[in-house]
Order: sequence, then C-alpha cells, then structure tokens
Amino acid sequence: MNATEGPLDHWLGYRDCLPLALTPLTQASVAQLEHWHDQNLRALHAIAVLDERHVGSETGGALETEVERLHQKIDVVLELLGAVLRAGRSEAPAVPVRLSREGLSWPVGHPAPTDTRLLVELSLHPCAPAPLCWPVQLIGEHEGETCARFEDMSEALGAALERFVFTRHRRSVAGARSPAGTVAASGPPRQSVRHPPP
Repeated sequence: MNATEGPLDHWLGYRDCLPLALTPLTQASVAQLEHWHDQNLRALHAIAVLDERHVGSETGGALETEVERLHQKIDVVLELLGAVLRAGRSEAPAVPVRLSREGLSWPVGHPAPTDTRLLVELSLHPCAPAPLCWPVQLIGEHEGETCARFEDMSEALGAALERFVFTRHRRSVAGARSPAGTVAASGPPRQSVRHPPP
C-alpha cells in the first residue's frame, strides 16, 4: 500500500451520503448472522430490480414511450412506498460514506462507539425493505475517515454487494460527466480492483 492508498482501497468503491447507524456488537449468534445475511440478500435484490428502471431503451419508439409513461407512474408509487417505509422506522442521519465490497469509511467526527467491533446499519435505498446490516471491525483512520472492514460474508452476499457497488460507481462516473451529477465518484479504479462478472 503506497502513501496515498487507504486500507480499504483494494476494491472498487463509491461515495454517497447515506443514513448510517453504528452500535457495539460483542457477539452475534449464528441465527442472527443468518437473519442479516438473508435480509441483506433480499434488500440488494430489491435494489437491483429498482435499478433496472435506469437501464432502458433509447430508441424512442411508440412502445418505448408508453413504457416510459408506465415507469413514471411506478416511480411515483415507489416514492410513496419509500415515504411510508421511512415513516414507519426511525432512520439514522445521513453521513458521507465510502462503500466497497471490503468495507466502508465515514468522517472521523461522526459519533461512533469506541468498540472495535460494530454492527453497521446502512440504508442503501429509500425503497429497500431493510438497511444493509453486517458486523465490521474498526481498522483505523485514513485521511480524516474512520475505516471499518466487513467481517466474513458468504460468496453470494459478497457478490451481490459488489454488483451494487459497481452499479453505483458506474452511475457516479456518468453523473460526474454531467452537470446534473450529484454523486461523487470515489476515484479511478486501480489495477488491483476486482470487477464483478457481468
């Protein structure tokens, strides 16, 4: 790792401002880990389905126009659903974070327990059925950010999270090229970055 490379820069990541909750975690039962695992898979799958809305045809034909109208109506329903979900649960304040398959980081000034093992709850999408929940280990600070590495997760969950990060990173790069872009890219991928399979 060179002088400018952070401890979590080995995997592709992206930056966003997301609701983040951190709680001490001394131990977690196998049943609890399985619950978080299945919950995370369902949430990431739901987000992947929602993201398909942004990958549409650009031919501009009559059928595509009608489909776009239907998508716009669905968007309204999803916004209402998201409002209902947010009203039914207490959501943590949004924090600037960098997320990757390996872990995440947040500003040093953000209130966090001093324990080295924490449970991260990160809301990835306003219409997701639940936040991403998984244990992390604090591994230090880098350039004004607290860094935490995810504990071991299954290949299926790791791949789903990696695909989510890849999609968000690609969108952030496209947004950075457009004046309307709002999500900042986390920097150019290094040679050691692994990309998920298509």
